[in-house]
Amino acid sequence: MSSPSLAQVRTWKRNSETLTVAASALDGKVDEFDKAMNSLIRDVDATMDSWKGDSATASQAAADSEKQISSRLGMGILQITDALNSLGPAFTHACDTTVRAADEFGALGYVVAANGMVTPPAGVTGGFPSDISVGLTAEEAAPVAANNARFHQAELARLLAAVGQADAALAAKVAEAANALGQSADRATASVPVSPQVQAILDGKAELPTDPEKLNAFWNTLTANEKAELWNHDRNVGNMDGIPAADRDHFNRRNLPDLQEKAQERLDKVGPEPVWRPSPGFPRKEDYPKYIEWKKAHDAAQRQVDGLKTLDGRLNNPSDRPFYLLAVRDNGQAAVAVNNPDISKNVSTFVPGTGTGINTLDGNLLRANAMAGAATEAGQGASASVITWQDYDAPQDVLKNAWQPHYAENAAGTLDRFQDGIAATHTGDTPAHTSVLGHSYGTTVVGQAALDGHTLNTNEVVLVASPGLGEFGDASELSLTGVPNADNGEHVWATVADSDSIKYTPGVILGDKPWLPQYGGQLFASDPSGGHSDYWNDDNVALENMGRIIAGLDTVDR
Repeated sequence: MSSPSLAQVRTWKRNSETLTVAASALDGKVDEFDKAMNSLIRDVDATMDSWKGDSATASQAAADSEKQISSRLGMGILQITDALNSLGPAFTHACDTTVRAADEFGALGYVVAANGMVTPPAGVTGGFPSDISVGLTAEEAAPVAANNARFHQAELARLLAAVGQADAALAAKVAEAANALGQSADRATASVPVSPQVQAILDGKAELPTDPEKLNAFWNTLTANEKAELWNHDRNVGNMDGIPAADRDHFNRRNLPDLQEKAQERLDKVGPEPVWRPSPGFPRKEDYPKYIEWKKAHDAAQRQVDGLKTLDGRLNNPSDRPFYLLAVRDNGQAAVAVNNPDISKNVSTFVPGTGTGINTLDGNLLRANAMAGAATEAGQGASASVITWQDYDAPQDVLKNAWQPHYAENAAGTLDRFQDGIAATHTGDTPAHTSVLGHSYGTTVVGQAALDGHTLNTNEVVLVASPGLGEFGDASELSLTGVPNADNGEHVWATVADSDSIKYTPGVILGDKPWLPQYGGQLFASDPSGGHSDYWNDDNVALENMGRIIAGLDTVDR
């Protein structure tokens, strides 16, 4: 394996963004591919409603086969994206380190050639190059400079070799993925063999690992075809924590039309409002319980239909920041990331509270998008991903059930596992700076995920307008991965507006309030006149503060 020249490495460094751009472009093309295939499947399904007989059955089978094949091809493209995302950062870092070292040697006064050779400059004397003692004469300094040049030469050669190794590893990974894609395309109409481990899962004799780290390790050994076969076996595989974000997004987008169809079927099954006597909408006293039952079922089904339709539109709406569908379930629970969390420097998980459902997802995505923008600005351009995590059964009524902690207790393990998955799938030389940000009852969920035997995998906890964390205590009782309990106070943040009615929630209901000084966390400012849902308004200082915390800064307005 040959080492590149310094001139070549400088060119690679200047064009290092090309890797990220290429990965993002491929990701976008897969989204477009998924959209086109989903449209095709919808058209076929619509035709099947009125087309019956043997030819219709054969056409349906062909459409199902195309769905599986297209998923295989989509995964093949994403394998290339994964290669760029997983090994690209190491290659870029090696280039950066090499160019920085060469520039440092040049700054000392040595001559650094385009081929990487380092030699002493003309006019060597005491103090020049600057790593030579000032008191030496020119005659004494010459051998010292020659020796130092050889030392710098050896160091630069080592760094150039490291760049060559990183380049070779990246090229091999991309070539392997491209070759696999070509084979998938060649065999598009044929069955492709899978490993014994995968076959055992397909046969129902084994299961995918549920531990996110173990699942990620296993997933990274699979071919594009094996991943597609696992999705065909279980269309909910994209919801599993430990699978890379791009793969989850691909599978869940492909599954979304089926979920929409099922939601519509549930709505159709409820049926239109019965004809009451004496007139529709005004049931008699004896019919009122039936009316309430019908309305509850109808409204819930309608929210599912409308929410999934809005989600589909949001995912396919061009935006400055891409969305990644990390989870979507038949019950409407979902998780959507703004930007790819696997390659972002700063990653935050946003947990909304009471009333959360598929029908509220779009509004919460706008909040997540605002936080991603604030974090990117605060981090001076550092990449930021904010995930709206609604993958739990949230209380739906402030008076009826938002005071009950069992919703948060039931969600704690799911949130814990999700955060472990975020850590397992992140790529690059250094882990992401992570935060988990709860709003209202969402803070209770976050608190429970770090209490009672749970450990939350995050660097920061951010609690906005909290009614309490479900228990009495202080910040030191939370369990955060890698943070000693005694240091929790530096990593737990809270705010509440003076005019927010949540302040008047009795402590006896959900425990101590994290926005009180005695809780021991870091308090940050928000608009004192803002309401319970106003923390994400453009003119609210809370949004800027949340962006700073997500970006790993502690310079917030207090």
